[in-house]
Amino acid sequence: MKALDTPVLLEILHDSPKAKELLKGLRGEELACTELNVYELEVIASEGPKGRRSGRDDSIARLRRRVTVLPVTGDAVREAARVVRSRAGTVGYAPLMWGALAAAGCRELITTRPFAPPKDGLPFRVRIV
Repeated sequence: MKALDTPVLLEILHDSPKAKELLKGLRGEELACTELNVYELEVIASEGPKGRRSGRDDSIARLRRRVTVLPVTGDAVREAARVVRSRAGTVGYAPLMWGALAAAGCRELITTRPFAPPKDGLPFRVRIV
């Protein structure tokens, strides 16, 4: 399973050429994100023009059907706590996302963020595109 971070999901929702290329290379892979990523998308969608809200909601619903959305479970919280203990200064809910990915057995997180998770100490690879 390979997970897509919020910035990558936004590229997909905007149907960018970069996202299309990425998805071509991921054919046959199980793709996932976490409920936290969907939450971020919902917040971003709510900030846009109200007249287009319905279309944004429909896009997020389609995305939910196309990827595995991983919950934040007790195992995810324990994994997140382990990461936080091993990384001084790690705060916020990003470790919960990483914990959910680790708990689900994710092999790779694909992101564009320059502040991506630590590449060591996590049971999955981080790829910055």
